[in-house]
Amino acid sequence: MIHHLLHGCPTLQRLPPVIETPFFFSREQTRLFGFLHLPEQSGTLPGLVLSHPFAEEKLWSHRVMISLARALAAQGYPVLRFDYMGAGDSDGTAPDTSLDTHLSDLKAAIAEFSRRVPTLSAIGLIGLRLGASFAALIAEQAAADEQLAALRHAPLILWEPVLDGEGYFQELLRSNLSTQLAVYGKVVENREALTARILGGEPVNVDGYDIGKALLESCGTPTLVNTAAKQHQGPTLVMQIAASKAQKDREDLAALAASYSQGTCQRAAEQPFWREIKPFYARAEQLQSLTLQWLKEQHAGAEAGPATQQESAHA
Repeated sequence: MIHHLLHGCPTLQRLPPVIETPFFFSREQTRLFGFLHLPEQSGTLPGLVLSHPFAEEKLWSHRVMISLARALAAQGYPVLRFDYMGAGDSDGTAPDTSLDTHLSDLKAAIAEFSRRVPTLSAIGLIGLRLGASFAALIAEQAAADEQLAALRHAPLILWEPVLDGEGYFQELLRSNLSTQLAVYGKVVENREALTARILGGEPVNVDGYDIGKALLESCGTPTLVNTAAKQHQGPTLVMQIAASKAQKDREDLAALAASYSQGTCQRAAEQPFWREIKPFYARAEQLQSLTLQWLKEQHAGAEAGPATQQESAHA
């Protein structure tokens, strides 16, 4: 169905038609939910797969990701959103997930995207938080995996990626402590006890989402995404999302960007919309604008060709 999408406040601006199609696809015996956002007219721009964050962060960022997908499609980019196993409308439960299941899901989504849009010669990735970590890791696999060849020189966009998985999951468990205080008036189990319970095979609930042993063991490492030199050869944007000017530039994200041969680190002034905050985030205006502008610049550079780029470099 073609939706003539309206965008923005205070005035409404009509965007080009976008074809939106929900569907299910399979990864082995697991049924995953997908959603295509396609420009009405096909072109030469790469396709983009969106990789959502984990647990409650997916819930709070959902509308932002939809707005991004529609804005991208309106600019001519074919886009696929999908739900990882155990999330959204996909099969499975969170305690059964791991790093391997998430990467397998992402690989299956890329293959399904290629099947449904066979004109695509390149497929880029845009991930948020833990979803950005998964995007970075699958992009590294592309160098040695022919099934992921479409990723090799395509854009990779990492919004506030999680590099320290151990710190990330410890922060999630802190929310469980807050729940204990609200329910019992005290902390019954500290984070060490909760971690031990998970590693013993008993999932722990955080804000309605279970964290299981396989996920914690595979993703809860200090160097989930490291800053060593990367194999991904496509243009890469690492985006820090800062709520205020007082927030310092993150050296780890700058180091991550520097680990890519075409890496860039930028900063967007946005609230942490992947958390429960007071403002309603229908879209992350500056973050989305900077991302679209960066993509436009990469496409312009690719169209210019190597000879023109070399001439510009020596001018």
